[in-house]
Amino acid sequence: MFKKIISLLITIALLSINVFAVDSYGGYDIPVDIDINGDFIKCVQKPILIEGTTYIPLRAFSDSIGGIVTWDESKNTATMEKDGHKFVFYPDKEYCIIDGEEKNHPSIMYKDLTFIPVRAVSETLGFDVSWDEFNLTVKIVADGVNVSEVCKDKSYTYDDILYLGKIIQIECGCSPFEVKLGVAGTIVNRMKTSGFPDTIKEVIFDTKYGVQFPPVHTDMINRTPTKESITAGKCALNGVNIVGNSLYFIETRNARASWAHKNRPHYTNIGSMSFYE
Repeated sequence: MFKKIISLLITIALLSINVFAVDSYGGYDIPVDIDINGDFIKCVQKPILIEGTTYIPLRAFSDSIGGIVTWDESKNTATMEKDGHKFVFYPDKEYCIIDGEEKNHPSIMYKDLTFIPVRAVSETLGFDVSWDEFNLTVKIVADGVNVSEVCKDKSYTYDDILYLGKIIQIECGCSPFEVKLGVAGTIVNRMKTSGFPDTIKEVIFDTKYGVQFPPVHTDMINRTPTKESITAGKCALNGVNIVGNSLYFIETRNARASWAHKNRPHYTNIGSMSFYE
């Protein structure tokens, strides 16, 4: 009898938790950004997509717009107040309370953080919200909001996203996603390594020790990257790294004749590419 009661309680507990799957590509969460008045917002955990709806950590969003967040542990609720509006979120329920009314906009718990639906909350506050499909970014125009410097994410720019997508498209546009991730990781490693330029665009156009990526100096640079190339690039910009400290990649069939093969430690092969540290 005792075991049956325990089993029933576990079942009830599981049913009370929102079940969801984060939208992913190639096994990785799709890397979404939130842009408020032209600035990317810094988040402990990146915003996520669930069935096409963008969720952002509550605290990061509230801090960026000047809201106030409180947590009631006894009721398991998170409350945000801003400009006379009050939002009450229940991570274990299928709704939230907005200005005293129940709304079908559930929050979720993900990686121990409360995530909220950014469009529903933003539009309640009178913000203009749009989806930038190319850059995988929610753009918010919030009149009267001045995002503080501490809330801005300056680790990369729209230019970085664009040119990383371009070099991926040029070098391995027809290759599997894992190869694209490898190339993206190598370029990002260069940007973060002393002795190389500090932006993605400068890295791929670098000629300090000779032309690094000849195709970018042709009309190929004008090609529009595919969504897969942009996604791979943004994954790399957000910390996905499958190539260690690699700074060079060569098509495997040409690798043995390359300078990198003769002078740099080989790290791994991914698809048609060989990567060197």
